[in-house]
Amino acid sequence: MGATSTRPNRERGLIDVEGGKITERELKAARAVAQEAMSEADHTRLSNLITDMARDKDSEKTRAARDRERATPRDMSHVESPRLRRTPIPEIAYRAPMSARQRKVRSALKNRVIAAAPRSQHKAVETLLASPDPTSWQRVNDGLHKASGDVHGLADKDRAMVQRLDRAIGAYEQLNDRDHTVYVGVRLPDNVGGVFDKRDLPAGLKVGSRIAFDQFTPATHNLHELPGHDDQRVVVLEITTSRGMYMGRAGTSDDTSHLLPRGMHLRLTHAAVVPYATGGGFGERLVVQAEDVFAAAAAPPLPPAASQSSKGKK
Repeated sequence: MGATSTRPNRERGLIDVEGGKITERELKAARAVAQEAMSEADHTRLSNLITDMARDKDSEKTRAARDRERATPRDMSHVESPRLRRTPIPEIAYRAPMSARQRKVRSALKNRVIAAAPRSQHKAVETLLASPDPTSWQRVNDGLHKASGDVHGLADKDRAMVQRLDRAIGAYEQLNDRDHTVYVGVRLPDNVGGVFDKRDLPAGLKVGSRIAFDQFTPATHNLHELPGHDDQRVVVLEITTSRGMYMGRAGTSDDTSHLLPRGMHLRLTHAAVVPYATGGGFGERLVVQAEDVFAAAAAPPLPPAASQSSKGKK
């Protein structure tokens, strides 16, 4: 047996959901890291959060100036109507496709936001999200994670581009009036086994864990559209949130893509094997439910009737 496997007091590894090499836009690339490294990054994120909160109390600067100095973007989302707020889908409920009406509403708002956006924001969207060359996406997201989410850790050109995309997402959040349930895929590193049920989840992705998204996060409203939905080496997170911007299409098209903002903090609350529509039939797979830590703390409770009626809605 090698020396490394018998070393005393060896640190227990955790999964860093954004620590791997980015090879595709649609999935997060995970890596196993030492617990000490994760704790240090979490400390940096907390320090940045406290600093951002302190900046908001500086009345001598405009809100725009304060936002430029923030490490992470301000949460602009709000859902006033209990009818349009959602509770997490029950664990064993069928994950149905998003309705055409829901796609149409979200797509109309997206088009409205894009039409009103300045040219600089259009260029940021094109460079980071639509360009066939993913180099900028990879470089920016890798830099954001290495800086524990602080945009000021990037080169000035990349910082400006990131903050322009932040503002586009914020404009959508400000006008949006409803919650979303979206799916995010995390590809496990090669040295971690596949996940078939919740007992297989590695440390850092078990129920009760907290994770942070330093990077922009691609998601889908339809589970079957997520690359790796049928791959046990991809952990699927189901997130109910008011954050982010719908990037998909209206009508019957199989494109319900969504972009979550950087700087989100999530708590993993439940995990279960669930039935879902595959686009041409039915399937089952493990889904890990996650809630937005700060949104959950700030949101008023749903009235009982609204809470019941919101369950299972897409």
